[in-house]
Amino acid sequence: MAKEYCRDRFFPTTHIANLPKQFSFNKGKKTLMIDYATTDQLHIFKKMINDAANRGDNVGIDEYHEDYVANFLFDMSEIFQATDPSTGHIEAVMFIQFCFYQRALDSRSATVHIIRSSDIDNIIYAELASLMGDFAQALDIGYTQICVHVAFSMTDLYLELRKQGFVTVALFPEWVELAGIGVDDSALMVKQLDATNRKMNSKEEIVKAIKSKFTPEIVQSTYFSSGCVPVPILPITTTTKQGLKFTFRNARIEEDEMMYKMLSDAANEGDGYAIDEYPTIDFFRMVYLVGSHVVIIEEDATKAVAGFIIYLKALEGRRATGSIVEPAVIIKREYRGSGLNMLARSMGTIIKRSVGFERELGTTFSTNNAAIKTLKKFHLQTIGTFPNGAYQRGHGWVDLVYFILSVEDEYKMLSKMGFGHLTSLENKKGFESKL
Repeated sequence: MAKEYCRDRFFPTTHIANLPKQFSFNKGKKTLMIDYATTDQLHIFKKMINDAANRGDNVGIDEYHEDYVANFLFDMSEIFQATDPSTGHIEAVMFIQFCFYQRALDSRSATVHIIRSSDIDNIIYAELASLMGDFAQALDIGYTQICVHVAFSMTDLYLELRKQGFVTVALFPEWVELAGIGVDDSALMVKQLDATNRKMNSKEEIVKAIKSKFTPEIVQSTYFSSGCVPVPILPITTTTKQGLKFTFRNARIEEDEMMYKMLSDAANEGDGYAIDEYPTIDFFRMVYLVGSHVVIIEEDATKAVAGFIIYLKALEGRRATGSIVEPAVIIKREYRGSGLNMLARSMGTIIKRSVGFERELGTTFSTNNAAIKTLKKFHLQTIGTFPNGAYQRGHGWVDLVYFILSVEDEYKMLSKMGFGHLTSLENKKGFESKL
């Protein structure tokens, strides 16, 4: 029986010809045979990941947890192996994966994961990363940049990647936990590839890819069986400084289409969301709603939906613990200027504390000056800018600005800003912070 190659099951990539092939590394000091990995080797790669984590070799102790490995790393990557041609021993495994740091489903950015044996030094690691850039372009689905994550304490590896053309675009604080070192910052490094004649993936291609992963059977057995995760302290009714009353309650499973329409309308208007960020309702259900805390905001007098907030666990994190939330907020235009934005921000702090989120990761378009000012007003720390991270209606490709904030620091700050009355709401609900 022919062996099955480990191919990306999400995007229809072009098979790279002329593999297996020998490549020379570190000025001819090392030769490796590069080829596609096969599905019967996945158990070997799991062991290599565990070994690298135990060595603290740029792999967090809980970074590649079972759910991520099965549903994202193995299923949504082109996987290659590097073997010693004389022994056949696998020295490294390389993954080219759709990048979760962008807010677009157009395949412009790829993340490269490299898991190595102890025989692969930093020079070869960096050269393998650069080679994966060549491979990413050969896949012919539009990749124009690749990114790698490097624990900030791994200075020598960082410097070798710099020599290969990778530059740091963001530094994520306390982002990875390494064996023998502890919690460390993580540098996001990006290398630009040739973007000549680059075309965007069509919506039809993206929709086809989504339907292949999220079939009606999967959506039915997952979203319609489990839905969102309720916030125990809700509902809560409170008032803006202008005197308008709003109720914050848990979303109901049948409200998915209403929320999806609100997001789609915002994206089509270029209002804070990318045009292909939420391409289908099933993608929205499976990626953003399943397992998330979703809160509906109702005007108390009319019971009209004024907006909603999705509290999504950040996919970018390199730790299974130390929970990081990435909120998505929609407030209808007719309620802007009513004080609801500030109320949603302050109520969000209580909600995040109640379910145990420790930090918030915020992103916005580099063109969204109003959002940037608002995030800075709440003292979110700018940690970097991701190039070409989203395609915005009316502007084209724009960069993403990344922010981070401690939820406890936000709570203290909001109390000083005149939202101390929210403490009484917590007390009424028998609230106790899980932080």
